Amino acid sequence: MTQNDAQARVLEEWFRLPESRRSHPTDAVAFAFRLLRDEPELFRGRKETTHEMIVKWLLPHIHKIQFMERR
Repeated sequence: MTQNDAQARVLEEWFRLPESRRSHPTDAVAFAFRLLRDEPELFRGRKETTHEMIVKWLLPHIHKIQFMERR
């Protein structure tokens, strides 16, 4: 699976969560660790995929949620 494919799948799984479970950076960290533990097949052939990389993919989307909450 290419990095773009893996990132798309991660974001798809992320957006399946209720908004209340994806509104803070700590939610992203917990999600990343859970995903690496529970669904390692998403990252087959991608040894360099770490929880930090997954969180990096998610952070732009967390910022949007927090910005909307402030309005």
